[in-house]
Amino acid sequence: DGRDLYCYKLNYPHVASNKTWETEICAINTGSKSIDGVFLAYGNDGNLASDPIEVTLGSHARTEITVGDEFADPSDIGYIVFESDSENVIGYTKFFIEGKYRVAVPTISEITSGDLYLTHIASNNKWWTGVSLVNTTAATKSLTMTFNNGSSKKITMASYEHKVFYIKSLFNNKPQPQLASAVIGNADGIIGLELFGSTSKLSGILLKNDTTSEMYYPHIANNARWWTGIVAYNPSDSATTLIINPYTAGGQALTSTTVNLTGNEKYVGNTTTLGLPANSEWFMINSTHPITGFELFGTNDSKLLAGYTGVNTSSKEGIFSKIDNEGWTGIAFVNIGSSSTTVNLTAYNDSGNMIDTESVAMTGYAKMVDNPEDIFDKSITGATYIAYSSDQELVGFQLNGSSDGMMLDGLPGL
Repeated sequence: DGRDLYCYKLNYPHVASNKTWETEICAINTGSKSIDGVFLAYGNDGNLASDPIEVTLGSHARTEITVGDEFADPSDIGYIVFESDSENVIGYTKFFIEGKYRVAVPTISEITSGDLYLTHIASNNKWWTGVSLVNTTAATKSLTMTFNNGSSKKITMASYEHKVFYIKSLFNNKPQPQLASAVIGNADGIIGLELFGSTSKLSGILLKNDTTSEMYYPHIANNARWWTGIVAYNPSDSATTLIINPYTAGGQALTSTTVNLTGNEKYVGNTTTLGLPANSEWFMINSTHPITGFELFGTNDSKLLAGYTGVNTSSKEGIFSKIDNEGWTGIAFVNIGSSSTTVNLTAYNDSGNMIDTESVAMTGYAKMVDNPEDIFDKSITGATYIAYSSDQELVGFQLNGSSDGMMLDGLPGL
């Protein structure tokens, strides 16, 4: 079936390429040595659905593939796995309906052990929530999806199966506005994502089993055009206390607030209604019990929406994986440490050639937000992604928007 050709696997857990939807996938070699790999496309039944595509990625090289353009029988593909001879590879999956909306999520290299968390469910007359799951094992899996109101549903997955469903399809296709979150139990070897959308907006996040006691929201956009929404979800049955610590762009600590959550409760809302100080530019949450969550950005005309997970996104180095040369790209990153640091940025093209470098000095807890072309001194025309590094932990994300103002997607620094 083409599996296990190489040791390392990068999973794209959902592909939609048909008369309505299209999917873009990307892989980036983050190392200095060349990588040999192959894209393997599987149907929902776990069998190969198209001819493999072999790829060699040179040092720091990047490849971007539109599934419908490169694979035979793209409508038969349910998910894709990139197998390679190196662990130094990251990427993303992007789904879109041209001219309507799109969403991007990181690829998955670490397979789940334990529960998966559906941090947010929107199931009503305006919003739908869809779930995509892949069984990465040869064993049949019996999953239990337990919702925040105590109800549950059983889901059975065959060997290497890909399953896609709407939350309401578990309830005779009736919307379930009382459902806000869920935990998928017995999910060892299961990966996936959730999408939530309406007639004009779409966003989504990976399903993860990761939780954290420190979660970061590295940008707040509240103005005539933009709003910011946040979710912090307590997936356990135990109560937890959240300390909300906001900062200015320059790193000045502002007045913190305390929020108590019961088991399986969420701290959720628009940042304008959550009581943050007016000059807050970003914030972190410290929790007495591990939590999970994400951040959303949208426009007040209800045309654009994009989000990304806030769990375990800090690192001393990372990748902003796409500079959108057909639209626009905005990036933001925060120094989450108390010490000053220098962030080194390198812009590369798809061939792995360095276009330019730039260094940005940041004080403790400071934030930077800008368009890539305005950060570098030289023109970075032709650059397709940016690598960043620092001697301090950073949290970053990017937004990519289309030139027609119709589509938006967000990704954390990878």
